[in-house]
Amino acid sequence: MIPLPIALLALFYAVVATMSGLSVWKDATGISQQSIVWPLAWLALSVSAVYGLALLRSWGRTVAIIGFIALAVVTLSFAALLVAGRQAGAALVTTFTAGLYILGIRYLQRPSIKVYFGNSELGIRSSE
Repeated sequence: MIPLPIALLALFYAVVATMSGLSVWKDATGISQQSIVWPLAWLALSVSAVYGLALLRSWGRTVAIIGFIALAVVTLSFAALLVAGRQAGAALVTTFTAGLYILGIRYLQRPSIKVYFGNSELGIRSSE
């Protein structure tokens, strides 16, 4: 059985995948004239994280951590733009959001959580 916090992380990545898929759809149908590269990259990363976390695979945990790092970098970049635009309150809230991504990384790196994902060198899960 999948633990509730890991299921919630998978649900978070499912929301990111849905938003990325919507952006890809808009680009493919011609509604939006932006580049399709970034939405496709986010879609691939988030769908991989959803399946990897839901199936408790070690590569899924790694993909989720990479996704959280990317989200933190993008969020902190947006916060820097808000600071440059003299919107300190919005920048502070955005920075706290990036802190939540860091908490997700810390959670996935806990030894008690790594047990759920098994030992990648042996190709087996410890919970079996």
